[in-house]
Amino acid sequence: MIKTKNIKRKAVKSLMKRVFSKILYKINFSNKKGNQKLLGIDLLKVEMQKDLLFTTILRIEEIYLKLLEREDPNFIMDKKGEIIFLQCTKRCCEDFLTKQYGYKVTVELDTLKKALYTKTLLKDIELVFQIPFYVLVDPKSPIFRLTYYPIYNYASETLIEALIDNMILEISNCVVYFSIIKFSSLYTFRQTLYRSKFLSLRNFERFKNNLNWQLLTKNYIYRPVALYSNSYEIFFLRTNGIYCRTIYTNRSREVYSLSSFSLIPITAIELKDFLNCRFDEAVFFLSKGIRFTFVSIFGQIIGLIWRGIIEGLKK
Repeated sequence: MIKTKNIKRKAVKSLMKRVFSKILYKINFSNKKGNQKLLGIDLLKVEMQKDLLFTTILRIEEIYLKLLEREDPNFIMDKKGEIIFLQCTKRCCEDFLTKQYGYKVTVELDTLKKALYTKTLLKDIELVFQIPFYVLVDPKSPIFRLTYYPIYNYASETLIEALIDNMILEISNCVVYFSIIKFSSLYTFRQTLYRSKFLSLRNFERFKNNLNWQLLTKNYIYRPVALYSNSYEIFFLRTNGIYCRTIYTNRSREVYSLSSFSLIPITAIELKDFLNCRFDEAVFFLSKGIRFTFVSIFGQIIGLIWRGIIEGLKK
């Protein structure tokens, strides 16, 4: 039994090594964006962006490996997934900021948890952080199949890589967002980390406001619609850039936990679908009525005229 567990653990570690190595390779080249979504890391200089992504991936790999050494890693992830995620994000933030500042930076967990980007990610903690670990341990994980079946029967290595890509990018965005609200008042901080066009306070504030607006609309409009439509947007890395793709996810059970305000977009969609169907029916019956009118009434009139012409020719 122990020997079987060790063999399985080695296989999982080998898979993790391949996946994380591929992602590390892609980070060296993914300095362009192939989508229109606003990302927190867009704020950073290219070298700082890569540095943050490297820091994040190494921290995630370390946490996943430590979990794998535990007796029942899936149970721990299931029960303490949110805490582990917050600790991971906190360490990524501290590692990155300490390296840039040159001295130890400590981030308070409660402050990080209250940040809007963090709260947004915590709503989808299972998709963002837990399922990527489950499928590394078992590509046919029951939780994975519950969420992605029947589109995906199991998690292929390519899909696992995409899920981890999304996790790395989202945690990195979370780190940048936290740095925006806590440290960006310091000009030297912006001067060190941010792209030159964001050194202007006007451009920086515009970026921050746009990012906040995107998060708010995601929380209260797009997320409820995505839950209702069984879809989820993930970011993934390619050697030629960062892309966004919508994939199938079965999250209909989460619709029932939405607040009353979040149900408004769903109600609007249902009303739109209802009106569209009624409009289609009205057009169908109207066209049917017009056809009947032409065939029965005008057809008879034309027939009478034609018979009159024939009778006139006979005379």
